[in-house]
Amino acid sequence: MDHPDIARIIEGVEGALGVPRKIAGEVRAADIAQALGELDESHRLLVFSLLGDPKAADVLAAADERVQESLLEALPAERLTALLSQMDPDDAADVLQSAPEEDRPRIVAGLDEETRREVSLLDAYDPESAGGIMTTDVPTCRDGDTLGRVIEQLGDVEQPEALTAIYVVDAAGTLLGLVDLRALLVSDRDALVRDVMDTDVISAHVDDDQEEVARLVDRYDLASVPVVDAARRLKGVITVDDVIDVLGEEASEDMLRLAGTGAVHPTGQPLVERLLARAPWLSVTLVGSFSAGLVLEFIEQRWFPHALEVQSSFKALLYFIPLIGGMAGNVGSQSSTIMVRGFATGEVDPKRPMRVLKGELLLGLVIGVLAGLIVGVAAALVHPERPWLGLVVGTALPAAIGVAALAGTLVPFACAAVGIDPAYASGPFLQTLNDLSAYVIYFTVAIGLMDGLQLH
Repeated sequence: MDHPDIARIIEGVEGALGVPRKIAGEVRAADIAQALGELDESHRLLVFSLLGDPKAADVLAAADERVQESLLEALPAERLTALLSQMDPDDAADVLQSAPEEDRPRIVAGLDEETRREVSLLDAYDPESAGGIMTTDVPTCRDGDTLGRVIEQLGDVEQPEALTAIYVVDAAGTLLGLVDLRALLVSDRDALVRDVMDTDVISAHVDDDQEEVARLVDRYDLASVPVVDAARRLKGVITVDDVIDVLGEEASEDMLRLAGTGAVHPTGQPLVERLLARAPWLSVTLVGSFSAGLVLEFIEQRWFPHALEVQSSFKALLYFIPLIGGMAGNVGSQSSTIMVRGFATGEVDPKRPMRVLKGELLLGLVIGVLAGLIVGVAAALVHPERPWLGLVVGTALPAAIGVAALAGTLVPFACAAVGIDPAYASGPFLQTLNDLSAYVIYFTVAIGLMDGLQLH
């Protein structure tokens, strides 16, 4: 049952008609989780209370962070303990991270010993590391086992999504290789694992960032990635469904940071949190725009006396400021976005800016020259009484765009070098920097040409 049933749930709750348990039980957990995000808190709790523990556990694991937090604040610790017991260890650890900190010890204490051990192990890792997103229920075997015995053991795997390969370990748990499921099914059941296993295993370290794991999956087309410690002992496995979640999460974070709104989607946050996330970056724009105004005022007072003809020339120059600033800002933003995306995908090395700088700068200059020719001719035609104006605009635009491309390329590298997330560089900070540099370049060119032509 698909979206119409979600609408029935919402309509039934909001109309105070109740929601039949049968409907709530038949709708998929992911769809219920999505529907909960569209309800207010009281109705959300009502729908959730209709679910049995297995379905409620799936819904809680599938819900977004905002919905999870609202449910966790209202759920008794005993109910939450029961739900965590129904989840896979990696999902339980993620949900536990969103639970009120003062309740976590009591919640964990109520879990059975095996679940408590697995959840505590995962909770010790950074949530955005390979260890934090892996599952510990890994199908393993020894290199001396027969394939027939390995097949018999497959029925004991508790998490089917982890069943993409059988990992071969020694007595100490060291990862030796893997057996692909296809090789397992087509080979002689009496053959030994060591005869068919693949020893060239691509793995992740428990402390690797989740983005690095996603890059491994993308680069080598993997269905799962084993996770090992410094001694190459197998600690868990990351499956492709977890990687898809990581890709979506990281893409959302980068997009929100590019907009200067923080790393968490803001629509569900309280007003104060949203204000605190945006205000610092908007203040950069505010200060930068004010500074740009001061630059214009200084230039007018310093180089443009109040004689009518000279003031008229200054006003003519002002008409092209939006064009100069807009073109420079867009080119700079494009270059920065390409760098940030390249960092995320691994296509650009944050430590080697010269590999991409030449190409971006050359492209910016070509765009600037073409745009300068077009706009310069247009400016001369629109203002035939001031033919020098086209020369000013046509010269300043390529220079401003070239500098913007340079800044848009190098600023993300500089941010990465000092430990600042480069995604922030393409937001208000870079836009303000481009505006200021464009204005200074434009009027420097204008004053230089006007002095050379003795126009004031």
